[in-house]
Amino acid sequence: MLPLLALVVGAGLLGFIIVIMDDGEFPGWFRLILCALAALIPAAAIPSMLPPQDAVVGVSAGTGAGVVVSGFAISALCGMTFKRGCIAAGIYLFLQMALMGGAQFLMQS
Repeated sequence: MLPLLALVVGAGLLGFIIVIMDDGEFPGWFRLILCALAALIPAAAIPSMLPPQDAVVGVSAGTGAGVVVSGFAISALCGMTFKRGCIAAGIYLFLQMALMGGAQFLMQS
């Protein structure tokens, strides 16, 4: 249940970013969940395929792949250009990592 809630919150965050960038209206939950999955799946899959000593390379490559794949998804589903979709996906992944890092820090304290 918690991963589904995190996906919906992430889709809402991505929708907020897209609405601010486009000065338009909310694209819809289904489209945003697909765009969030397009960003998160490569960002999580690529680092898990590499050995632990290559963690920095894996996170960087995964984030880059997530931005490109999500840029295509945002451009196809939400009507933004590919460049603006990649910028929105980059902001989304940065905020997602910051929120996860902050949550881990709070849980350790």
